[in-house]
Amino acid sequence: MPEHEAEGSLGEELEGIIQDPGQQPGAGGDSGGTVFFANVWDFVYRWLRHMYKRPTGPNVSFRWDSDWFRCPEVVSRLTELWRVWEMARVDTGSMMAIWWRDYCDPAMDRIMSPEGPFRTSDEKTAPGQPLGCNRPPDGQFIDERTGGPFRVPDDDSLV
Repeated sequence: MPEHEAEGSLGEELEGIIQDPGQQPGAGGDSGGTVFFANVWDFVYRWLRHMYKRPTGPNVSFRWDSDWFRCPEVVSRLTELWRVWEMARVDTGSMMAIWWRDYCDPAMDRIMSPEGPFRTSDEKTAPGQPLGCNRPPDGQFIDERTGGPFRVPDDDSLV
């Protein structure tokens, strides 16, 4: 399978999120203005790192840190990237293409730049592998769908 394709059912679920804007975890398909992902960490962990696969490390053009949530600049950039993604997801026009071109690529290029916030990171990601994403400290993120505490999932499942 080419490295740009998500594998197995995860790939089908990732594609389904964009094609079915009403799909919500535990919401029975009623979007009602609710975001799909609970917060930015949930978005990065369950979607972005699987879609934006890049080889990383000190000897390649991209840098990454699995503890990205400890860097305020990265949290801010990724939070806004996630919020625009949530709007693009429910758009029936070309907003998702615009999201990739005008939001995701420039933000990720800046974040992952050898001169960016992870310039000293030596973390390596092999070609075709998802970016690393460690668990955040308890209480760092809330579930923005409910306003309550966010429970970090035990796996990569989307639901």
